[in-house]
Amino acid sequence: MYVSNKLKMSFWGRIIYDITRLATWVIGKLMFRVSVENPGNVPKEGGLLIVSNHVSHLDPPLTGSFLPRRCGYHMAKMELFGIGILRVYMLSIGSIMVNRGKGKQALLEAVQYLNDGQVVFIFPEGTRSKSGRLMEGKSGAVMMAIRTGCTILPSAIIGSQHAMRKGSIFIRPVKIRIRYGEPYRIEYDGDPERIPKEVMLREMARMMQKIEDLLPEDMRPDPADKERWYGVQAG
Repeated sequence: MYVSNKLKMSFWGRIIYDITRLATWVIGKLMFRVSVENPGNVPKEGGLLIVSNHVSHLDPPLTGSFLPRRCGYHMAKMELFGIGILRVYMLSIGSIMVNRGKGKQALLEAVQYLNDGQVVFIFPEGTRSKSGRLMEGKSGAVMMAIRTGCTILPSAIIGSQHAMRKGSIFIRPVKIRIRYGEPYRIEYDGDPERIPKEVMLREMARMMQKIEDLLPEDMRPDPADKERWYGVQAG
């Protein structure tokens, strides 16, 4: 598939990315004592879709900076692109702008990244969890994985909800862990443009279960909620 120049990180974008990544890594180590579990589970090459829980504004920079592979692209809500220097940074490194309710273009752009063999981060819940517990997943991640046939890497970030709670501007120095699960792929032989609802629900439940398995008990959803969300058992 053709990948436009827009998706290629610019020279200055790479410099900004490297400087910011290093600075975030140092802050993460000194302030949050960030540890990474199972880094060997991260494939070294090929299109990779990393799916994770989302509990804090700190999640995108920390997960990107501690990834044992260069250049990951986060899908980020459009509002973040209107914040001064943050807009410059996000555009320079090729972040994918998501307009909630009109996210089709963002999904197509992410598909291009994946087909180009790059890394895309996505938080399937679509927003940060106020309670810290895993919420219902949205279908976009499954759609991207099926359309590209890329590898999916379940991951979890634990502790950032205590460092910076939703709605808070204060940061506390707490221990944060990033944990990677086993990579996998979705096997689907049908038309990727017409994915049956039952397939979407089954694979969404499966994906979210793999994230849940990496979380401590107090960050897992209620089983009754999962049944209501997906109506199927994860497998």
